[in-house]
Amino acid sequence: MDYIEVRTETTHDAAELLAELLAEITGGAQVDDPQTIEDFVNAPVKRWDYIEEQLFDNPQRNPSVNCYLPPDEEGAQMLREMGELLAQLKNQDESGFYGSLKMDVSQVKSEDWENNWKQYYKPFNVGDRLYVCPSWEQADLPEGRVLLTMDPASSFGTGSHATTRMCMEQLDQLNLDGAKILDVGCGSGILACTALLLGGKHAMACDIEENAMKVTAENMDKNHLSGLRYSTRCGNLLEDESLRDEFTANGPYDVILANIVADVLIAMSQYLPGWMTADGHLILSGIIDTRAEEVRQAFKKVNMIIVNEIARDGWVMLCCKKGGAQG
Repeated sequence: MDYIEVRTETTHDAAELLAELLAEITGGAQVDDPQTIEDFVNAPVKRWDYIEEQLFDNPQRNPSVNCYLPPDEEGAQMLREMGELLAQLKNQDESGFYGSLKMDVSQVKSEDWENNWKQYYKPFNVGDRLYVCPSWEQADLPEGRVLLTMDPASSFGTGSHATTRMCMEQLDQLNLDGAKILDVGCGSGILACTALLLGGKHAMACDIEENAMKVTAENMDKNHLSGLRYSTRCGNLLEDESLRDEFTANGPYDVILANIVADVLIAMSQYLPGWMTADGHLILSGIIDTRAEEVRQAFKKVNMIIVNEIARDGWVMLCCKKGGAQG
């Protein structure tokens, strides 16, 4: 089976603990520590036949914890959870115990990434109105449901993971007729597509990954959504003032979607409410349950109230409105 290798730099003292923490997410982790190899080589009783020559190629390399993920949505979500955990550890690590925590990802060939996992992605219902079907499957559309055709390619977002599905379920409960949408961190474009198919008028989809723009446009086309109904932007709104200015000029938005990670959502709390209509909805997801209260408090500080909350499989989705807004 093909896999994605994720190598996280750390220190000798922290390697075993970090491996345990990452293994809770990925199911397994391997420590690669040059000092351990050196200790073994210099042991009183030599066992040279046990040492592979390539282990000496770079004896100065930093210790690392290596994890191997499946090239599918589950693997993509594991990678997201790893990033969330490493960000937490780094923020709390004033002594430098964990080291750099730099994460390097080696992906399988793109054609393998795009094709191997397809056998596990099958059509399914979401909420009361949606029917999600991969583009390579024959759609047997149930009566009364709206067809959403998806091919996430190498971008995150098939709708099967709890973080995405909870957002879709929330969209399914809203009246989106004529709504103006902003999807921040759009990935495959699945949430923007969902909002438009359920009645939205126009969606602005943004992601920091250039490939996400291509995949989003392709999925819009698969769902017969005209280019007049959506726009895409590649960039990091936390760092790009001109991008923030564009969102301000094009707003306000009736629905803003942000399915990212807790730390980024907290940082975005200073911007997202200002782009909403007075009665708009802000849907936040990608939140590990242990970080949910931090996100709640961050948005309460900017006068947002939580009107709905869904928790599933260790993840939380928050639907917010401006303080004083009804419904």
